[in-house]
Amino acid sequence: MDEAMWIKYLNEAISFFLLVGIGFVLYQGLKRNQGFLAEREELLKRYLIFRGDIQVRLKVFGDDERNYQELLRNLSESWKNFKKTYDQYLLSLSQSTTKIKRGLQLLTVGLLINSARLLIEEYFYFGIHSRFFYVAGKELSNYVLVILSFLLLRSQTRRYLSRKGEPVKMEKEILFYSNSLSEIGEKEMLYDEFSPLEEVRVGDGKKD
Repeated sequence: MDEAMWIKYLNEAISFFLLVGIGFVLYQGLKRNQGFLAEREELLKRYLIFRGDIQVRLKVFGDDERNYQELLRNLSESWKNFKKTYDQYLLSLSQSTTKIKRGLQLLTVGLLINSARLLIEEYFYFGIHSRFFYVAGKELSNYVLVILSFLLLRSQTRRYLSRKGEPVKMEKEILFYSNSLSEIGEKEMLYDEFSPLEEVRVGDGKKD
């Protein structure tokens, strides 16, 4: 096999592996981001159920001032714990997205350098000829994946991150939607996550 054929195969291999790298970085990144978003959604669902249960207890035990104040304290502490965990998920999403963008940008720069090298070689050896435009069109088609990669990443994160990559502030209104208390039978476990108490929990007595 002559040297020219080896060079042709090498050129094709470089473009191929760069595109494979872009696809791999995008796939792994989107999968990791989806994990953060899924965990965030589950956290929000659990907190809404917990908050609804607290609101019911406030109505049931509202006549007892001590119990009422203790439940209010639980509600305040649970918000702080929830907000801290919620913000951490969005921060992880932001950091992960930044890493994905950097990886995609690095591979894109490599692809641009390789495309420029191929076009310079074609121009140097053959000048402005039909083959030059063929190579240019072929190289341009590689950037369809690049554009789609950034669009997919933006589509996944635009609701949660600003254009600067910073987490968007949570809309507190979502915490006041009505929610069903029948989805989870063991509501007491939610206190351990959002409002752990050292003393005996208020309202442990169950009303038939």
